[in-house]
Amino acid sequence: MTPMLKDRERKFQILRDSMFSLSFDMGGLIAGGLLESFSGLALRTGWSIALYPIVLTGRGALNGIEAARISTGLHLGTVKPTFRGNTKYYYSILASMVTLSLLMSLLMGSLAFIFSGATLEELPIILSTAISSQTIAIILIVPATSLAGHESFKRGLDPDAVVYPISSTVADIWATISYIIALTIAFGPSIINHIIASATVIFTLLVIVIFSREEEFRRTIRESFPTVASVTLISSISGFSLSSARKRIEETPGILTIYPAIIDTLGDCGAIFGSTSTTKLFTGLMEPSLSEISSRINELAQIWVAGLIYYFLYAIIGFSVGGSLRSFAIPLLVYSILFPLISLFTFSLAIVAFRKGLNPDNFIIPLETTMTDTITTVMLSAILSV
Repeated sequence: MTPMLKDRERKFQILRDSMFSLSFDMGGLIAGGLLESFSGLALRTGWSIALYPIVLTGRGALNGIEAARISTGLHLGTVKPTFRGNTKYYYSILASMVTLSLLMSLLMGSLAFIFSGATLEELPIILSTAISSQTIAIILIVPATSLAGHESFKRGLDPDAVVYPISSTVADIWATISYIIALTIAFGPSIINHIIASATVIFTLLVIVIFSREEEFRRTIRESFPTVASVTLISSISGFSLSSARKRIEETPGILTIYPAIIDTLGDCGAIFGSTSTTKLFTGLMEPSLSEISSRINELAQIWVAGLIYYFLYAIIGFSVGGSLRSFAIPLLVYSILFPLISLFTFSLAIVAFRKGLNPDNFIIPLETTMTDTITTVMLSAILSV
């Protein structure tokens, strides 16, 4: 390969990596298809549909923290591309994910209860369903995210552009399956959810005892919990929006099919930009100044093009399933309005966190994806209500 071709390949590496990683967001259509197939279960009560976006966004937030920490750790050498014989730093990250998952489950169940107008008698089953859903999800998602980081690093790909988009799609599909399983149990042999929830609490307490002396574990919990709590609180707006639009969703086939893919791809575009910005800050390739965004225009344009291609595909699928021009226009309208806003928000957050001596990896992806999920969901619900 000539030097000119090598330079061109490096110049468009973000576009290439983004096209590859965003292709996994098509898997969001699987999650949407599953949700559409079990819409009778999901739409059975106000709290059951209200819980879904909170579960999806919350799971994505934790996955985002893990993906960002592993990606940056692989670049800095604090994480090895292997499961066995890894560093204390790596295992502390995994332990913190388990702990944060339980805390988030309790919070998301409480919010679903509040915003759905459920009765007090339903609170125990709502909480146990939220915990069970997250427990079933974490069994696969945490190791899958690590595997994506390890393999991308070994193959010479940029983990910042690959890990979160790939793992977030796996997270969406498996979180949806976990949500359906937990709801099926909740409306059937609900005692099983109580058993799973109790076992999760006991296991998490053991993890806390084992890792409580690890500084990285304490720091991750300390810095990430406010983020996770904020994410869960904000995502409850999405839950309330879907709960309020429950009737319209039933009357509009196809919306649930494209919903996970739409929020996934836009969130991943912001995550790629945020993760690459964080790495450049840590490696000294970029100054912690908002004016530095002008030097990132080329990369940002490549991410925008990659995302637009996939959104056009979602528009076609929306039209095919829904049979209306509105179904075609909604995805493109959402992307055109939100992409620049999310990109600016992500970059600003990275700069502010870095200046304050905080680890941006604990903030950027969780807050960015939550903002994306919430704004997109509110916009969809508003359009459906017109």
